[in-house]
Amino acid sequence: MNSKLSKFGYLITSLILAILLAAYVNGQHDSSITRNVQSTDKTPKGLKDGAVGLISKKRETFSVPLQLNGINTDDYYVSGAPETVKISVAGSPALVTSAKNTKNFQVYADLKHLNEGRHTIKLKASGISNDLTYTIEPADISVDIAKKAVSNYTVQTKYDSQAIANGYHVGKVTSSVHNVEVMGTTDVVQAVQSVVAVVKVPRDTKKSIHQDVTLQALDEHGKPVNVAISPQVTTVDLPVIGGEGSRQVPIKFNVENGDAKDYEFSANVNELTINGKMKDIEGIKSITVPIDVKNIHTKQSLTVKPTAIKNVKIDPEKVQVQVTPKEQN
Repeated sequence: MNSKLSKFGYLITSLILAILLAAYVNGQHDSSITRNVQSTDKTPKGLKDGAVGLISKKRETFSVPLQLNGINTDDYYVSGAPETVKISVAGSPALVTSAKNTKNFQVYADLKHLNEGRHTIKLKASGISNDLTYTIEPADISVDIAKKAVSNYTVQTKYDSQAIANGYHVGKVTSSVHNVEVMGTTDVVQAVQSVVAVVKVPRDTKKSIHQDVTLQALDEHGKPVNVAISPQVTTVDLPVIGGEGSRQVPIKFNVENGDAKDYEFSANVNELTINGKMKDIEGIKSITVPIDVKNIHTKQSLTVKPTAIKNVKIDPEKVQVQVTPKEQN
């Protein structure tokens, strides 16, 4: 009897232990699941959305020179093409920055096998990394291709002679460029009649001019012609020389042997004409007329010679001056 009870007790004990062990294992499993769920909730949103969120992209738009490929510019003249175009590059920041800073690629218009006339060409790029995408603005351009004509012209210098001050004249004008090449389409080059350097001369100029001037091609009516000129700029020296001239200047009484405030003076002229070289007469503001009042006690009329100035002729040579002591008024 005791033996049977002992065996039964062992069975009951084993069953209880098995139940407890199963409960413990399930508890650990649920806890693991809970921790995993909590860990998943802490995952960055970018990772939940997929790997694309981890890739950083950059886009830059900048200007680059436009190359004209496939044509001999010594023989043909191409017009209508812009000097620069805009390109928008997208991709990884490092590659985009490198492309912008180094510009080690080319945007070009392929003119190969094109005849004379107007053409619309789609712009292309070469040398850009395959890992970058790009768009070009404008995507295409229209150009005119024509056989190039070249002609030589002698530079003519022009200026407004009416702007030179009275009494001055212009000496020998010199230009650093004497001959130029004019290039363009045949019909346009044939329309050119002269190449001129127009010097800007301020009004009433008295000083020589040293000026850089952009050359212009003109037709028979004096209108500008759109051609390329080489060289394009010349330096012009325009000497302005003072010659003989005349000016009107006021007279100024210089009282001797007395006080001017004690007398009244009047002359038959208020101004005198001075003649001579412009460099000599330019700075003269007035002509002095000396009046000696030592023995003048009543109204008197004097004939006075203005004070002479070297290299300057004064007209009239003598002035009639009436002197009146104020106590006689």
